[in-house]
Amino acid sequence: MTNEYGQQPYPGGQQPYPGQQPQQPNYSGGYPQTPAGGQPVYAGQPYPQGGGGYGYGPAPVEKPGAITGAAVLGFVQAGITLITTILFAVGLVNAGSVASGLGEPWAVCIVQLIGVVLLILGAVQLIGGSSRGMFLAAVGLQIVLCLYWGIRFGTIETGGIEFAENFRNGLVIFAVGFAIMPIIALILAAGSGPGQYIAAKRASR
Repeated sequence: MTNEYGQQPYPGGQQPYPGQQPQQPNYSGGYPQTPAGGQPVYAGQPYPQGGGGYGYGPAPVEKPGAITGAAVLGFVQAGITLITTILFAVGLVNAGSVASGLGEPWAVCIVQLIGVVLLILGAVQLIGGSSRGMFLAAVGLQIVLCLYWGIRFGTIETGGIEFAENFRNGLVIFAVGFAIMPIIALILAAGSGPGQYIAAKRASR
C-alpha cells in the first residue's frame, strides 16, 4: 500500500496490526551525541567523568607546597644533626680514656643517628606521597632531643663565673633554636593539605 506520492507509509512496507503502535525510524545511527560539556559521545562510549579527562576519573591532586617545604626542612635538619652527632661522637671517643659514666651520652648519640635515618626516610616517603607517619615521628623525636639538650645545658655548673654563665646560656639558646625547623616541619606535614594529597595518591594506586 502506497500513499499519493508513491511511498510506503511504514518502513519495510509492513502495516501495524490492529492496536499496535507504528514503529518510528531511528535516525540516530552513528552520529555523535553531544552532552553537556561540549565533548561528543559516540554509541557504546561512556560519558566523560567528573572533569579529569574523557572517561578516566577525576583529575590528579596537585602536590601541596607544604609537603615540599616540610621535606626540605627535614633534609636540612638531618644534615645538621648528622654533623653535630659526628662531632659529639668524636668528643666522646677522645674523652673515653679519662671520663667515666659515658653511657647516657653514647645512648643519646645513637638515638640522634637513628633520628637522622628516620628524617631522611620519612622525608622521602612524604615527598613521594606514600606516607607521612614516619616523618611526623622523626620531627617529633628531633623536638624531644632539642628539649633534652636544652635541659642538659641549663644544668651546667658555672661556679658563678660570668663567662661560663654566658656560654651556658648560649648553649641553651642554640638547643632551643635547633628545634625551630622540626616544629615548622611538623606543622606543615600535619596539615590537611598533605593528608588529602597522600590519601588521593593511595586511592589512585
